[in-house]
Amino acid sequence: MVPSKTGAKPGLHDVVIIGAGFVGVATALWLQRHGHKVTLIDQDPFNEGAYFGNACTIATYANIPVGTPAVIKQIPNLLLNSRSALSFRWSYLPRLLPWLYRFLLASTPRNVEHIARNLGGLLCEVNNAFEPLFKASNAHELLEINGTMYLYSSQQSFTNARADIELRRRNGIPVQELSHSDISDLEPNLNPLYHRGLLFNDGYHVRNPLQLLKNMGHVVSENGGRILTSKALGIKRTSADELSIMTDNGHVRGSKVIVAAGAWSRKFASQIGDKVPLDTEQGYHVMYNGAQALLKRPVGWADTGFYMTPMDTALRAAGTVEFGGVDNPSNPRRVKLIADTVKRLLPQLGDYDSQWTGFRPSMPDSMPVIGPSAKDKDVLYAFGHGHIGMTLSGITGKIIADLISERPPTIDISPFRVDRF
Repeated sequence: MVPSKTGAKPGLHDVVIIGAGFVGVATALWLQRHGHKVTLIDQDPFNEGAYFGNACTIATYANIPVGTPAVIKQIPNLLLNSRSALSFRWSYLPRLLPWLYRFLLASTPRNVEHIARNLGGLLCEVNNAFEPLFKASNAHELLEINGTMYLYSSQQSFTNARADIELRRRNGIPVQELSHSDISDLEPNLNPLYHRGLLFNDGYHVRNPLQLLKNMGHVVSENGGRILTSKALGIKRTSADELSIMTDNGHVRGSKVIVAAGAWSRKFASQIGDKVPLDTEQGYHVMYNGAQALLKRPVGWADTGFYMTPMDTALRAAGTVEFGGVDNPSNPRRVKLIADTVKRLLPQLGDYDSQWTGFRPSMPDSMPVIGPSAKDKDVLYAFGHGHIGMTLSGITGKIIADLISERPPTIDISPFRVDRF
């Protein structure tokens, strides 16, 4: 291998990563474990991106795509019901139509089986890929290993979930079904509006995701990595063994570039020549300071599509989906929907103390893009993780580091290739 002009030794690389969220930072840590030099570029690192506002869950059970036959049947009701888990900014719909077309294609029974199997393969590797990163960043004190619960308000909603339950089981994901009394025993502070529930005993959560990301970023810096506060503008090849990333503060050069820019990744792929049907799902959260003792674990509510999670100093209610692009302002109706539902489930709570909105990078088949560009072998992609970016960050980083180090990944990554559409 020819050394890069940036001074890397044969077999090693100077790697530039666009994006310092969980995927970017986990990838940097794995690359450093393999001996590579890393530079992370982010215009606002460790602040309030999707990594800050998520539902805090390490969702090792989340192999069910957003689009399923049951969801497709419910779309008319979801669109017309202002209190549904899904909403659109109608002016954005014409731009979203190509994405929606692929979403419909991915939602057939055969494709859902394919997606669930491949996501399940990634999820089986989550804990092994995270363990060395957690150990290096003293993260175990931020983890709460107490399972994750998901609740249904009626027999009909639970019946509608039966296909997903069995699909998880066929892919080796354990699911414990809960009766009304089981739920009451596990979470006595909940208003007993529920009918049935599920418990994912292998799920766990992070009491402070932003602090975890900061810890991981600190290890990157301690290991000699650079974290640049700059806005990446574009990628350009300058020679056979060097790429240049244009930023608002000048150029950064490397022999490999990783695009891990979340919802903003599509433009970089397009510059390389890869067309990616990436769009965004806008999510929300509200926070209740000092209320974390009301729940023992994350509790999801199927009717509204959100989780309530006990954090270190607060209770967070996060979720729902709104399609409106990355420039969509916060929608007060989505915030109110979450807050009103929380009030029904936990009537002892007062008003929320803060709110947030952010953007998930969403692929129409709910599978991330992981692997090399189809146009330039030295550009690699790690984006499109949807609702499970934090969950899949460790294994994504490990796969990318293996590829750059010319080691075979532990799983088949061809289903996640950029040109699968």
